[in-house]
Amino acid sequence: MIMVLKNSVICNKCKQEIESKHRHDFIECKCGNVAVDGGHDYQRVLGSDYTSSSIYDDGTHELRRKHLTWGKNYDENMRKLPTTQWIPIKDMTSEHINAIILGGFAPEGSMMRPIFIKELEYRDFKNK
Repeated sequence: MIMVLKNSVICNKCKQEIESKHRHDFIECKCGNVAVDGGHDYQRVLGSDYTSSSIYDDGTHELRRKHLTWGKNYDENMRKLPTTQWIPIKDMTSEHINAIILGGFAPEGSMMRPIFIKELEYRDFKNK
């Protein structure tokens, strides 16, 4: 099974790019011509006049770290943010990634856990 790193389309009518970030994240373009759903779990597109802008996993960590995102809901002082900030893994702090792993937010068996671990290893290797 090929993993979807970015589940998105561009509406050919209003030219808006829309992206579904997580499972059951149903997003519709501003003119209502096209919608996308499924995040990284599945792809569902409603409408027919669109161009796919999705990105699929090629097995490299470079592509994964650039296009996979994680939703940040709290600031560093644990204050709730008004909206979720979607951050590419490459732009997350190592402290944030460690907190996700240790806090159980990317549990054993999840798609993201090995990717987060690989990211920390990648950073350690780059820093040597």
